[in-house]
Amino acid sequence: MNEVGSVPRDDGFEAEQRLLGGLFSPEARRDPFPLYRSVSLPGCRYAVAERMLRDSGFGPPAMSPSDQPLWQMFARWLINLDGERHARLRRRFAGLFTPRRVKAFRNVVARRAEALVERVLDRGGIDLVTEFARPLPFSVIARILGVPEDRHAWLAERMFMLGQGFARQQEPEFVERAGIAVVEMLDYYSDLLDERAAKPRGDLISALAADMPRDEGGRLDLEANCVFFIEAGHVTTTSLISGGMLLLLQHPDQLARIRGDPRAVTDAVEEMLRLVTPVAAVACRAGRDVEVDGYRFQAGADRRVFLAAANRDPEAFPNPDSFDIDRFPHRHLAFSAGTHFCLGAPLARLHGEIAITTLLRRLPNLRLSGEPVWRGSLPLRELEHLPVAWDALPPQHHRGRTLR
Repeated sequence: MNEVGSVPRDDGFEAEQRLLGGLFSPEARRDPFPLYRSVSLPGCRYAVAERMLRDSGFGPPAMSPSDQPLWQMFARWLINLDGERHARLRRRFAGLFTPRRVKAFRNVVARRAEALVERVLDRGGIDLVTEFARPLPFSVIARILGVPEDRHAWLAERMFMLGQGFARQQEPEFVERAGIAVVEMLDYYSDLLDERAAKPRGDLISALAADMPRDEGGRLDLEANCVFFIEAGHVTTTSLISGGMLLLLQHPDQLARIRGDPRAVTDAVEEMLRLVTPVAAVACRAGRDVEVDGYRFQAGADRRVFLAAANRDPEAFPNPDSFDIDRFPHRHLAFSAGTHFCLGAPLARLHGEIAITTLLRRLPNLRLSGEPVWRGSLPLRELEHLPVAWDALPPQHHRGRTLR
């Protein structure tokens, strides 16, 4: 607690940059939270982070010019836009995530989850990331956008290269490889938008093509955010499903709670979101001189909001590192806040609930069968591999299994 009138400790911009660099280390890839706890930064405190996300005095930072296609595209993503440009693009995608439309996706997600489990029932073990948690949301979000199914494998490969570019952005070869994937995807979406403009099919990309911007910049924004739509729609959900299942398998008491009452999965997903926090940090810039909870930000100052650290702030969450599915209220910042609150939050929650329920219902005695491998902690906290096993059943017993 700070004395009245005192300025809280802020290790400053340089310490923030060191933290960012440290989060790419192998140690932080496995567990970033000791590193977060080693610094005193405003963006790591829940109360300050929430205000920075909601306060109109803050907005996305100006992106430095780059000759790398990865960063050129990234600068056009919704999360890095502000003002009318952001509002205009957000409106184009927002209509997809009304409660009525998200509810309509339930059967699509459930059928896909069942199909993925059905494929592997007899094997008794899989890598949960590559064979379930990643293909489930990817196939659903690609279908919603309007990517033909025969192009899903092609797109999945390029999205994987994109993810590697972000996770290993300090290694030039991964950034260059991601740049190649970016160019190929932007060319593909450009052609697909033209195709849907001529022959609409009732999917999202047809709706986007029906009112295509005439200027080149607006067109590039649209193409870049088709990539963002797939990225945001499946990578964060993959992290939620795989990271959430890891938490359950590491905490048998909490797993028993859900087995005893499947309705508890809704609250469990919120606690998983808090502890995993798929999007670990976001950048922001003070548009004017701002003071938040005693911290002073000068106009033009670029700082980070560390969502993953804020979600484990002991001042906001008692016993913040504990996994407690009965925790209430759910005040986490996993989906950000304010004008940049995640559009796809309802769909991500739906995926999480259906995926976890399906896995526990269909796979008897589900358990870890090896060490989890983390892909990265920044910009996304995500697993690369999660080996699991279960008691394989004869085919005649596949259907109708209960959570018990």
